[in-house]
Amino acid sequence: MTKLRLSSLVLTCLSMLLIMAVACVPLPAPAPATATPSNAITNIVWQWTSVTDRPTGETTMVAKPQDYTITFRDDGTLSGKADCNTFTGTYSQDGDFIITVAPDVMAACGGDSLDQQYLGLLEDIVAGGPDGAGGLALETAGGEKRMAFVNGGQAGQATPTPSNAITSIVWQWTSVTDRPTNQTTVVPDPENYTITFLDDGTLSGLADCNMFTGAYSQVDGFDITLGASTMAACGEDSLDQQYLELLGNVAAGGPDGQGNLALETAGGEKRMLFVNGGAAPAP
Repeated sequence: MTKLRLSSLVLTCLSMLLIMAVACVPLPAPAPATATPSNAITNIVWQWTSVTDRPTGETTMVAKPQDYTITFRDDGTLSGKADCNTFTGTYSQDGDFIITVAPDVMAACGGDSLDQQYLGLLEDIVAGGPDGAGGLALETAGGEKRMAFVNGGQAGQATPTPSNAITSIVWQWTSVTDRPTNQTTVVPDPENYTITFLDDGTLSGLADCNMFTGAYSQVDGFDITLGASTMAACGEDSLDQQYLELLGNVAAGGPDGQGNLALETAGGEKRMLFVNGGAAPAP
């Protein structure tokens, strides 16, 4: 019995020594955290999915995130879509997160559109970055409003857009849409209704059987002033008078983001669409 008790005591001591030895073995050091690159948000097409009003806790879901996008480039520029409008701009992450946007086209996208809310929110952003779950979060001052974005895929290689993107091109009028009635009139012979904007602020074009000249300005909107033109009678089916009248009432316009030109009258009531008819001959 004495030997049995002695053996049990020895085993107990050995067990305690083994536990103490294991406890003294240092645990492996955790792997260092992978630093998030500063350009983690760049060259991605971010799609807006929701905005949350922090004071009320109310979240508004975006029905079509693919229509509200923003892409940040490594050079500090950005571009995106706001429903039927496109925009470009710049951003900075030095201190606050500052976004400046400049719409290319200011079309009226319809009563259910969030385009104006989207652009307004982007201008008010002061903070943002990756949300830790693969998305992007942007916030206004004090976190009052939080915009959430999902990764819509890699952005294509940016093509620099020249400041004169609409100039020296023969734009051919293809249609006009009356926004209040949503009625679209298609132009049967677009090549007979053209307009060309030149770098010096002048313009020229065709209105069916007539030719016209004039001037334009993109300072504070889009203003077209028609000048001299021929005054031939082009026939009762001609759209020449309607075309000239619409041009004289244009208040906004620019590239539509799909290689076309859009011009609109005040309030977006009438939207004219033009296709690229090729480079204009040298004056």
